[in-house]
Amino acid sequence: MKTLSFCLILMCTAGMLVGCGGASDAPVTYPVSGNVTLDGEPLAEGNIIFRDAAGKAASAAGKIENGEFSFEAVAGKKAVVITATREVPGKTAVGGAPDEPPVPAIEQYIPDTYNEKTTLEAGVSDSGANEFTFDLKSK
Repeated sequence: MKTLSFCLILMCTAGMLVGCGGASDAPVTYPVSGNVTLDGEPLAEGNIIFRDAAGKAASAAGKIENGEFSFEAVAGKKAVVITATREVPGKTAVGGAPDEPPVPAIEQYIPDTYNEKTTLEAGVSDSGANEFTFDLKSK
């Protein structure tokens, strides 16, 4: 009887372990990194998004700091979106309660050909280095 109980416990435990370590539905991602410059200078800070060109896979995104970025993305052809904002000197944003201090206005200063109407692309590979350089021009 002890042997039968032990065998049942062992089989149940083995079944749970196999179930926990089974296949995952999470997509496989690969490291991507690189540099972003604006008019030849490293972009101080901003955001970068890799969107699946076919619209079937999830987007991946990361922060740009001192012209460099690093994050993970699924393999495939990507549309690349780069954004960066800054305060507009001397302007304030509309809204807020009347008794609240004014809020500085913020502007997107990267041209829309790199974000809203992006022309940038990248191909994330499942093998090899995924290092990209994006040299942006303000005009």
